[in-house]
Amino acid sequence: MEEKRYSISEASEILNLETHVLRYWEEELSLEIPRNEMGHRYYTIEEIKTFEKIKDLKEQGLQLKAIKAAISNKDEREDYALKLSHENQVDITNPSDEKVKQFQMMMKNLFKEALIEHNHIIEKELKEEIKQDLKEEVSAQIKLLEREYEQRDKERYKRLDEVLREIQNMRKETAVSINRKVPWYKHIFGK
Repeated sequence: MEEKRYSISEASEILNLETHVLRYWEEELSLEIPRNEMGHRYYTIEEIKTFEKIKDLKEQGLQLKAIKAAISNKDEREDYALKLSHENQVDITNPSDEKVKQFQMMMKNLFKEALIEHNHIIEKELKEEIKQDLKEEVSAQIKLLEREYEQRDKERYKRLDEVLREIQNMRKETAVSINRKVPWYKHIFGK
């Protein structure tokens, strides 16, 4: 029985993704999507499962670069496991066996890539956290400075108001002394 084939529009509907997303992921992740005799893409259940895994990894926050590494490492692991099963001559308890060394190296690389990706995510989160803390600190400092300037302005206007009142009082006193009916020349000459 021939395996069911889906067109790109059917696959996008099944996956609930736009067709351009499928084409983009295919290109960015170097996926080998089969084509029919006319050169049109078609998808089997296997390709749809692959895209579901990619979609899940994207929803978990992984970037395409990390997904590509995970997929290629998965393919390498599957190829290596298949090769090991055919040869049946590998003693996994023997650390000096060349195939065991290759497997260990592959696993180290996989963990290294995962740690690097994880560190990038943590680094990004820390930067965002520090950025937010700095914003809050700067905002608090600005508010403090604004309050200090407001207090200084209040004190300055209070002093200005006091000086103006003193001037007004002096004018009133001068007007009162002038209005006592003292001859004008006594104000000038004092006699």
